[in-house]
Formats: sequence, structure tokens, C-alpha cells
Amino acid sequence: MMASVAGHALELIAPGLYRFDTGYLRKNHTSVYLLVDQGQVAILDTGVPANVPGLLEVIEVLGCSADDVAYVIPTHVHLDHAGGAGALMQALPQARLGVHPSGAGHMVDPSQLEVGVRALYGDAFFDREYTPVTAVAADRVEPLDDGRVLQIGGRTLEVVYTPGHAWHQLGLLDHDSGTFIAGDAFGAGYPGFGDEGAPFVVPVVPPPQFKPEAYRDTLARIVQCAPARVAPAHFPLITEVASVAETLEAMLDAGIEATWAADSVDDLERRLQTVWYDWLTTGADWSAYIKAYGKDIWLTAEGMWLWREKQR
Repeated sequence: MMASVAGHALELIAPGLYRFDTGYLRKNHTSVYLLVDQGQVAILDTGVPANVPGLLEVIEVLGCSADDVAYVIPTHVHLDHAGGAGALMQALPQARLGVHPSGAGHMVDPSQLEVGVRALYGDAFFDREYTPVTAVAADRVEPLDDGRVLQIGGRTLEVVYTPGHAWHQLGLLDHDSGTFIAGDAFGAGYPGFGDEGAPFVVPVVPPPQFKPEAYRDTLARIVQCAPARVAPAHFPLITEVASVAETLEAMLDAGIEATWAADSVDDLERRLQTVWYDWLTTGADWSAYIKAYGKDIWLTAEGMWLWREKQR
């Protein structure tokens, strides 16, 4: 099934599991997943505030109502994943907001999160893409422990902590379909690069919480879950899970080597662009690569450079 809802693609990726293209920055960049079973719904990531009307329309298209949404679960509180949470919760009276315990406070009071994001991206970008950021009432926030199992209709979602990209990140394993909803724990990739099932993905490790050891451990843990597919937020589905994880770890190691060799964060960004381009198949267009992955590489250069400074 493929449909268009509010001008955004909605695709069935497994029985009862849907991917909604938020259109954040461009098409095929950022996803929200919806699990629907026996009249209950879980929304996994939220997109940005502008995505809330579209998500509410999706719920209706799938034959459900706002009262049927049991959980809204951001994989982490970065605003392309959780920026719409507050406004969405206001429209979903029965829903609980599930989040890593370390991220719960940011959902109740997003002011510190806003300060950090404005410092990184600038006021103009923040105001265009992320406003308004709405707080979630504390009594509706449910911290999710590692290993917690949630029931959505007759389906089970297992919470799996996945630090590395962010310390407060979690993934969700839908046991029925064998799908691991990964957020940003399994890299970022975009259509047109790599192969079906094994897309070209790059590690994305923004400031300030990058931890190489945790990132490697998370890759290993996701592989150990033996999912049929990994569903990242950005963007193609991954079925060659072990081989993509191996490549991601090698790219991470090459990125760390470049971090130590760089003279500045700008130099590091250029080095990452070049080093990771070598993992693309022969003949890949450089300008298309930079257009697709440039912001991710810039963000990762910032995160890796800050990590290097902390080691001194």
C-alpha cells in the first residue's frame, strides 16, 4: 500500500506497520512510523510541529480515531524526532508519551533543548522548522526502561536502549513483523544511494553526547536482536542488517581517525565528506552526494570535534 495523506507519502512496510514521510527538509528524508493493531495505535517519532495535522489525518485514514492512540514514543528528543510531541499529545487525549528516562525532562520543559538547538542551527532555521515547541504535561510522560514490553492491541513492542547518537535514545522492536524502529541509531541514508536492502548510510553523531563505544555497542545489540529489517528515521529500510552494521562501524572508525587528523571542525567536515564518499559505488555523483548527505556530515563533524575536545 502506498497513499498520499496531507501531501505526504504513507506506506505499509509490514503488516500493521506504516511509514509516514514527514517532508522535513525534503521528501524521503525523515520518517514517522505508526503501528496499528486491533484498534490501537502507537506513533513512533513525531516529526516537527508542522507534521501534527498530517499525522492526525493519517490516523483517520487508517480507520482509527484520536482516542485510539495509546502511545506516542519519540526515539529521542532531537526536534526532527520529537518536536511535534507536545502538540500531538494535546490532540490525543488517551495517549501516553513514552520516552527514555533521560529525555523525559526535556519533554516536560523543552526550554533547555530549545537553547541548545538554536545555538547549533541558528535562530532562523529554528524558527522556520521547529516552532512552536510545546511542553508535555508531566503526568502524561512515561519513562521507558530498557527491556520494557508494551502491548499495542495484540502486538508487542520491546524497548531497547540504543545510546551513541544520543545518550537518551531508544529503539523499538516489533516482534510480530521483526522490524526494529531505530531512530538515528543505525545511520542515515537516502534513496538513490546504495542497494535495496543495503542502502548507503552514514553515521550521524551530533553534539553533545557522541560516545564511540556506545555507538559500536548499539550496532552490535541491534544485530543481536536479529530483526528482519531495520527501519531508520532517515530513510530507506535495511534488510542486510549485519553487513550494513559492519560498514557503519568501519565508517565510524574512519571518521574518528579523520577527527584526530583534522586541524579544525571545518577541516574535519571536508575530510568526512571525502573519506565516506569512498564507500559509495563507482560513478556516484559527488554533488548529489553532498546535497543528500551534506547536513548529516556537517552535524557529525560538529559532534566528533566536540568529542575530541572533551578527550583533551
